[in-house]
Amino acid sequence: MATDVTLYIGTAPNYAKFRFNDAPTWEGVRSQIITAMNMGRGTIEIDRKGDRVVYVYSPFLPVSWVETGVN
Repeated sequence: MATDVTLYIGTAPNYAKFRFNDAPTWEGVRSQIITAMNMGRGTIEIDRKGDRVVYVYSPFLPVSWVETGVN
């Protein structure tokens, strides 16, 4: 399981960047992303600083991440 994950949503230079250091939190977000990608649509909800950020996934919304410290 990754210990440090950086998630990018959107296209550079205007992408949203999120950091995850908690494996269970990242797994919750990752499972939403994978489910939305497999269905071809869906939402991705991310808690950030007391707010909830919601992205509506489509094949035109680039989503990528970098995992560091993978066991």
